[in-house]
This record gives sequence, structure tokens and C-alpha cells, in this order.
Amino acid sequence: MSALLKPFLTQAEYLQIERKAEFKSEYFQGEMFAMSGASRQHNLIAVNLTSGLHRRFREQPCEVYSGDMRVKVQKDGLYTYPDVVVVGDRPELEDKQVDTLLNPLLILEILSPSTEAYDRGKKFEMYQGLDSLQHYLLVARTVPS
Repeated sequence: MSALLKPFLTQAEYLQIERKAEFKSEYFQGEMFAMSGASRQHNLIAVNLTSGLHRRFREQPCEVYSGDMRVKVQKDGLYTYPDVVVVGDRPELEDKQVDTLLNPLLILEILSPSTEAYDRGKKFEMYQGLDSLQHYLLVARTVPS
């Protein structure tokens, strides 16, 4: 039995597929990775953090985005959807579709058992390739006992 090979996708092919898709996928090194749905707890944390940051930065030239704003790490070619993103007064976007941010100041990820090692490791390494990034915040979903 032979293994099925995934076709290599260019960044342009990924964006073309992703912009028409009914669900979100991340992209890295020619592959798309479907994202699973978030739990109720994850969504509540994300909404609370997004609304709190929005209130905090309301009087400043910042924009706060929820998990639907795609971010590109140009250095590594990673396209990803952080849980919360804050950008300064001039968002830099990849193209005229206005759906891929290039210059986040703050990226916030809510940890889950399936993503924690990646969020703390390889993903954090790639995020460090963003010249604009000043803060990377990880939030645990568990309640201390």
C-alpha cells in the first residue's frame, strides 16, 4: 500500500483556497493544516480578552482583532490565526484583500492540550521573526486548584 502524498501549495494557492473555505486552515512550508473548533471555555476566554484589550486601547491608535485575523510571519512563510492580535496605528496588510496582517504588536494565544507545546515552542520561535512583535502572551485555560 502506498502513502498518499499531500500536494505542495504555494502561498498564493493557499490564500486562494483559504479565502473560499468554510473553515480556517493555517499554512506552513507548502502545507495547509485545518484548525479544529475551539471549546466553550476557549471562546469565553478569547471574548473576554478581546473585549478587555479593546476597552484598554479605545483611546489609543490601536486595533484589536479576534481569532479571525490571519497573521503572516514573512520570514518563515507561516500563515496563522492567533486567538487575539493587537496592532498599532498603521496596520500593514499583505494585499488588497485586507485579511492578512503583517505587523502585530501583541499576539495572544490561549493554550490547549493539543497546541500548548507548539505555541510555547516552534510557533513562538517563528513569531520572533516578526520585527513589530513586542509581546507574546500565553493564557492557560485551566483553573488553578
